Amino acid sequence: MIDPRFGHGLPVIAANRVPVKAVTDLWEAGETVEEIAYEFEMTPEQVDSLCHAVVRLAA
Repeated sequence: MIDPRFGHGLPVIAANRVPVKAVTDLWEAGETVEEIAYEFEMTPEQVDSLCHAVVRLAA
């Protein structure tokens, strides 16, 4: 979701308002999906789907 009230207008995850970039930065740095999921109170499947969607959009 993009909402100027959260994340300064940058994309955030609607459920917890965590910036998408925070998740993808950790993933690109080599953190496991499980570690990221735990840190942001998400499921590993949510993290995996998010990161792969961002990669597809960037391609």
